[in-house]
Amino acid sequence: GNWVWGGGWLANLGRSVGLGNGAVDFAGSGVVHMIGGSIALAGAMVIGPRIGKYNKDGSANTIPGHNIPMGILGTIILFFGWFGFNPGSSLGFSGATRNLAVLAATNTLLAGAAGGMSAMLYMWWFSSAKKPDPSMSVNGLLAGLVAITAPCAFVDIWAAVVIGLIAGVWVCIAASLLDKAKIDDPVGAVPVHFANGLWGVLAVGIFANGNPDTAGWNGIASPVTGLLYGGGFGQFLSQGAEALAVAVV
Repeated sequence: GNWVWGGGWLANLGRSVGLGNGAVDFAGSGVVHMIGGSIALAGAMVIGPRIGKYNKDGSANTIPGHNIPMGILGTIILFFGWFGFNPGSSLGFSGATRNLAVLAATNTLLAGAAGGMSAMLYMWWFSSAKKPDPSMSVNGLLAGLVAITAPCAFVDIWAAVVIGLIAGVWVCIAASLLDKAKIDDPVGAVPVHFANGLWGVLAVGIFANGNPDTAGWNGIASPVTGLLYGGGFGQFLSQGAEALAVAVV
């Protein structure tokens, strides 16, 4: 947290080595979610799979949740909470901070909705079941929220939709990769938080739009600007350094 939010070495990559504005993570795709997903991955690897999860041939058995409506209700509550989590990270509501908070709220809504839709469609069209999967749909929604958490105040609304759509597909693919590795993650914490925390951190370096309200971030006079808006590779490399630091630690 201090490395990114407390003026640590990741935040100072812009001033120390000229990499954009340094690592930028508005509400914590890396600092919060990728860290949590890393711990979940380590725990799942140490504890091992549940009895009956994997067959001798390596195939995985689905162990459904006991109450899908309650799981969906919990997701709705989380979605609502994200409107405090992301916009609230502006730490103010006047002038530039108000503009960032409003943009963060709008992008949070769009990315979460897009993630839920793309996950539902991916499982419907490409999974062996050939039907929508409620559990993966809500995980896609959460994946979109996790992915937009870092860039929510730095990207245009169209970019928020793209980030969410990619997150919804990525969470399904990441869950499949975990099963192939025989790592049992009962609630999808690793695909949602680690995989899409990583995507959210990197998305800043791609989609940040150079909004003037972000000028001065981490002590750099220029606004936060990603690859698509002519920012060069500096910001993307700073974001990659944050992701790598979280993964290594």
